[in-house]
Amino acid sequence: MGCGLVAPKAELVRIALADTGARAARAVLDRDGKMGGRGAYLCRERQSGRPAAACLARAQRNGGVARALRTSVRIDAELIESVG
Repeated sequence: MGCGLVAPKAELVRIALADTGARAARAVLDRDGKMGGRGAYLCRERQSGRPAAACLARAQRNGGVARALRTSVRIDAELIESVG
């Protein structure tokens, strides 16, 4: 979704929508991969298991998260901070 790399699911991190009841949906990290609904996948850093910074940045720039989740989203601050 971010960089376009095709990889096994074990090498990716899932992002899903959190049910906040707010107007804009919030995209959060789905560590267990068990949240309901659509998911978007980003490359995983090998050592930390967090989303790769370059992949997340590219997904934000090109609207990949919103496109994959099929709704306008707000990226959760915790998700962005986990990469930094």
